This record gives sequence, C-alpha cells and structure tokens, in this order.
Amino acid sequence: MTDQEPVQDALYEAATSLMRTLGVILLIIVAPIVLLGAIGMLFFALGAVVDH
Repeated sequence: MTDQEPVQDALYEAATSLMRTLGVILLIIVAPIVLLGAIGMLFFALGAVVDH
C-alpha cells in the first residue's frame, strides 16, 4: 500500500495543476466574452432608450 502513495500524490498534484490551468484558460476565454456581452447589452439598451 505504501508504494502507491507517491503515485497518488503525483496524480493529485497533476490533476490540481491541470484544473488550475483549465480555470485560467476558461477565465481568459470567458471574461472578454462576458464583458463584450455586457457592453453590447448596455449599448443596445441605451439605443432602445434613445430611439423611443
């Protein structure tokens, strides 16, 4: 049983770093889309208010 502990630790660390990397990539991709969407909605709402 003790032989597998270092392997499990290594797997856990690899999984943790992978999740962190995926989280950063997701943040880099999603953040601009959300910001652009929010700005687009804001301009759309302002345009609708100005039109009427």
